[in-house]
Amino acid sequence: MFGQRKKPPTRRSQTAPRHDRDAAARQARKLEQFIVEEIELSGDVRQATGGYRATGGRARKPPPAWLPAVRLIAGVTGLWLLLVLASLFSRGLWPSDETRFAGLAWEMWLRGDWLVPTLNGEPATRQAPLALWAVVAGWKLTGVNDWWPRLVPALFSLGSAFLCMGVARFLWPGQREVARYAPLILFGSFFWAAYTTYAVADMALVFCTLLSVYALLWMWRARDNRVWLLLGVALGLGLLAQGWRILLYVLPVALLAPLWARTTPRPRWGYWYADLAKATALGLVVFSAWAVPAAMRAGLPYGLGVLTAPLSASVYEFIPPQQPWWWYLFLLPIAALPWSVWPFTWMRLWDIRRRELPPGMLFCMVWAVSVLALLSLASVKQPHFLLPIAAAFALPVAWLLFDESMEDERHDSPLSSMVLPIMLVGGLLAVLPKLPRIEVLPDFLWELSPLVGVAVLLVGMAVGWLPITETRPRVANIAAAVITLSTLALLALGWQFNGIYTVAEPAAALARAEAERRPIAHVGPYDGQYQFAGRLTRPIAVIDAAQIELWMAEHPQGLVVTYTRAWQPAVGAGVVPAAEYVYGDGGVRLWDARAVAAAPASLSTWRGPAE
Repeated sequence: MFGQRKKPPTRRSQTAPRHDRDAAARQARKLEQFIVEEIELSGDVRQATGGYRATGGRARKPPPAWLPAVRLIAGVTGLWLLLVLASLFSRGLWPSDETRFAGLAWEMWLRGDWLVPTLNGEPATRQAPLALWAVVAGWKLTGVNDWWPRLVPALFSLGSAFLCMGVARFLWPGQREVARYAPLILFGSFFWAAYTTYAVADMALVFCTLLSVYALLWMWRARDNRVWLLLGVALGLGLLAQGWRILLYVLPVALLAPLWARTTPRPRWGYWYADLAKATALGLVVFSAWAVPAAMRAGLPYGLGVLTAPLSASVYEFIPPQQPWWWYLFLLPIAALPWSVWPFTWMRLWDIRRRELPPGMLFCMVWAVSVLALLSLASVKQPHFLLPIAAAFALPVAWLLFDESMEDERHDSPLSSMVLPIMLVGGLLAVLPKLPRIEVLPDFLWELSPLVGVAVLLVGMAVGWLPITETRPRVANIAAAVITLSTLALLALGWQFNGIYTVAEPAAALARAEAERRPIAHVGPYDGQYQFAGRLTRPIAVIDAAQIELWMAEHPQGLVVTYTRAWQPAVGAGVVPAAEYVYGDGGVRLWDARAVAAAPASLSTWRGPAE
């Protein structure tokens, strides 16, 4: 056995090593392909969900493409709901803007008349009906309550945020992240959050403005001859929301389309302006469908007054209407908080300083600049006039943060976070009580303890230690922080001011007087603040000081409403009010007409505002 020679290998045995090598090569190629697929899958999943997990050495199935958008929409809706619930449960309707809005809706409901809004029985000059229709329609389903009038503007706010998403899709096609995060950036500003729960008609105008812009961009991208119909309906609804102001926010950017529509598809300008004319005409037709019957009942000046109402018709009580021409430039950084102080946004803006601006940025610039120029020329200026163009600032921020071409431009240093702005605010609050007072700032800032500023400084230092460098979670955290702070502010202000900025108690007293068939007179201008709170069914007589004695003589059973900081009878010799309640920084007094008329003549005279 040991002496035998080994047989030479057969042909099959000689080729075995090559076969093994081929099999190994095939296995290597399969492994390589598997790894490449895993990397590609990982990238897709991370882009959609921020990462993936493997189970048993095998990758989980990637989520559907629509899931990230649904999650983001659910997150925005959750933040909106938190803000709305805080407003509903922490405060009531505050005079005089919110109570006036609710009083208009109440009288429309009471009379069953959807045509001419009235306040205290008189046609509400310059009051468009769209938001009131929404309130009355909700009462048809839920019954008369005080929470639905506050929910209506909040619903318009939520709808406007999702319209902003659609506008972003037209401005930056294919940029999914820009469209997804645009609503979050809009909601994540203190300015937008403050007006979301304010029961007035402005958010209805904002919704109609964004719907008009959406139709305008659709008309540009699709070149569909039928889209002008949607634009016309949107303009008509805007006219029904707050009159001609919708044209101020939409037509300038539409007429200046050659400045921003420079890339394909480039419109044929003859057709473009013809469609704009047809859309504007259709909007006037939609408005006339209400205005003509209303004018036939209340008079032609009423219908034309709603359409041509000046900006002064939308002045709110707490903001002086007269401001210098540059006031909006001063207000813009405040309205854009916190994005206007986030260094990361400015770093991204610096990164594109030499790049050609895309049509989306050009559109937003033309939209914002044209409207701001026109608003600055007006003598009346209000912060809420900026609400319809808030998206013109939120959309560029979304593009700067999530443009795919700037994904490699990372800014991970602590200077790009909110650490520096928070610490600056904390340092300012810490030393502010030692500084001279500034009239344009609230007085309570000087009453804060320096420890509040120190606490804010500590929060800023803590933020610097957070290991968050990705843009998406940073944006989400900032927006959530803004909504949380706004919610806490609503709760604090509601509990603090509900006792003084409420009309419930005097309105209840007036309701009892009305039930007893006692005439009621209000001395001085009346904004309808008691109509809804007291569910009053009859108008209150509005008189001045010169008419009061004659009115009391004609209505000895009457009740007279005065204010401590306005006209009232001199106090003394047993002449005391029948009731007195806290009202703002003063008080409201109810006087029995017979008791005042029976007082000595020297004591029944009337004096001016209290010092």
